Amino acid sequence: MQLTEQAKKYLMEASKWANFIAIVGFIAIGLLIIMSFSIGTILASLPEGSLGGLPPKFFSFFYLIAAGIYFIPVFFLFQFAQKIKQALMEDDHNLLTFGLKKLKSHYKFIGILFIILIALYLFLILFGAFSALL
Repeated sequence: MQLTEQAKKYLMEASKWANFIAIVGFIAIGLLIIMSFSIGTILASLPEGSLGGLPPKFFSFFYLIAAGIYFIPVFFLFQFAQKIKQALMEDDHNLLTFGLKKLKSHYKFIGILFIILIALYLFLILFGAFSALL
């Protein structure tokens, strides 16, 4: 199988958008990390009991965990963008394959994350409904 010029053009454009989205994602991760250090202090100034019994450090930890989870698909997307661009410039099939593998990894991670979130939402809905019955 060979790529047509139009297919190469589409891949190059997709790599540019993927690179842009990855850079914005890295900036968002940086902001999450910065917030993780300041959110505990901000929330500690709230009246006692306003956080539902959760300590302010929990939210700092939560932001760090969110940044860590978010890093993985953003990094895969960044690798896709870089390798596809490099593959098209060098006409290298191995780089193209590697780039497409990283795109697959990005979507696989996002898919698994969605499955986990849907399961968590269903659990919370069932827990809420069960709690309402008691």
